[in-house]
Amino acid sequence: METAPTKTLWLLRHATAEDEPPPGGEDRDRMLSAVGIAQAEALGAAIVAGEVSGQTPQTVLVSPASRTRGTAMLAFSGLGPGCGFNVDQRIYPAIPDDLLAIVAEADDSVDCLGVVGHNPTIAWFGVELVDESMIEGEHPARIDHPPATLSVIELPISRWADVAFGVGRLVEYRLTPAS
Repeated sequence: METAPTKTLWLLRHATAEDEPPPGGEDRDRMLSAVGIAQAEALGAAIVAGEVSGQTPQTVLVSPASRTRGTAMLAFSGLGPGCGFNVDQRIYPAIPDDLLAIVAEADDSVDCLGVVGHNPTIAWFGVELVDESMIEGEHPARIDHPPATLSVIELPISRWADVAFGVGRLVEYRLTPAS
């Protein structure tokens, strides 16, 4: 019996950031706090140890903000050269519909794609992608989606251009504690 083709999407909210940007900086210049660095490193260790469900991203799309780039590097650099990083300026101001269009542009040779972005967009994008009838109770992101939260979503598609809201299956919802 042949299984239907799937793509996997990892959605990661950046880890905890400093409350204020550096002097003369803007919101996008806010760096990871000490707590955020620890969160991203802990998530990276879990990823390398194989503690996150399914395959790991081959490409990670990252918002240009300092806190998202820092989170991506700490969380995914342990995957080595098999995981490429692409900063996409459109992710910083994106709404869920924008992220859907960005993901739809991904190269079809990539079976697992990561996106590191900001709330509330990253949480709501994950909620919108999932067929919630397949979840017992509410989607956890509807309740809480703190910094360094990862959603792994399996999509019943063979081409990224076919990504759509309401068809995915939430494979894992992982909080990374601030301690």
